[in-house]
Amino acid sequence: MPTRTLPLLLILLAGCAHDEGPGRAKSAFASFQRALQRGDGPACRALLTRESQPVVAELPWEDLAARAPLEIVGARRVRDNAEEYHVDVLDPNEDRRPGRYVVVREYGQLVVDLVASAGLTARAAEAGSGEERFEPAALTPADFDRIREYELSQPPAKPGGN
Repeated sequence: MPTRTLPLLLILLAGCAHDEGPGRAKSAFASFQRALQRGDGPACRALLTRESQPVVAELPWEDLAARAPLEIVGARRVRDNAEEYHVDVLDPNEDRRPGRYVVVREYGQLVVDLVASAGLTARAAEAGSGEERFEPAALTPADFDRIREYELSQPPAKPGGN
C-alpha cells in the first residue's frame, strides 16, 4: 500500500510548490519602471532585452518622469516550463487603462521585452483617409507555437494534389 501512495503524495507536493517566478517578473518590471522615472538610461538598458535596448535612445524622459507610475496588478507564467511572464498593469494616467508587458529571462536575468509587449497590444489603426491599416508587430514565441500547432493539426496532403 505505501508504494502506491508515494507517487500520489509526490504529485500533491509538487502541486503545492509555490512558483516565485511571477513575483520576480513583477519585481523586474518595477525596477525597470523606477529607472524610467529616474531618467536612468543605462539602468533601463540593463533591464531590457537586447532587442528592446535601442528604444531607450528615443524615450521622452521628461514626459515619463512627469507621469504617475503604472500600477502592477498581477503576473503569470506564459507556459509551464518557460521563463516568460505577462505582467498586467493599470495606467493611472489613462483612466486606469489595462496593459500588459512581457518579461523574459535573457542571459540569466529577468528583463522586460518591449518588442514582444508591443506585439501583444498591436491593433488596427486608422490612417487619415479612414482606411484600416495594420501596424507591424513582431511574432512572439507563443505565436510560433500556435502556428506550429495549426500546421500539425492539418490532415496530410492527399497524393495527386487533391
